[in-house]
Amino acid sequence: MIPDSRMWRTLQVAARRAAAWPFRVAAARSTLRALANMDRRELADIGLSLSDVRDASALALDRDPGELLARRARERRRDAFATERSGRDDWPNQDRRGGTGRNRPAPQRPAPVRDGGLARTG
Repeated sequence: MIPDSRMWRTLQVAARRAAAWPFRVAAARSTLRALANMDRRELADIGLSLSDVRDASALALDRDPGELLARRARERRRDAFATERSGRDDWPNQDRRGGTGRNRPAPQRPAPVRDGGLARTG
């Protein structure tokens, strides 16, 4: 085998990655342990919640929990600074079937605008 061949380099890289895998897993689990010891306020400061840490700890060992945690923090940061609201503004006033809750008033919807009965043509 020629040491300069692409296949040889690919095998070397794969062997290094396989040898380093237990160390990457140990480092990720150590980070998760540190995050699990934080309280809600500390996690909120970095854009995470307790459920995010639980979700990350449930990932398979070959998955990097840092990717999931970073994505969740980015989503929260993006949502916190979003100026446009989604179409779910009246969501707390509705149950899953689409109706309103028991003691909650129905959301007020504007009346449709009419053209005074005149029909528009092409």
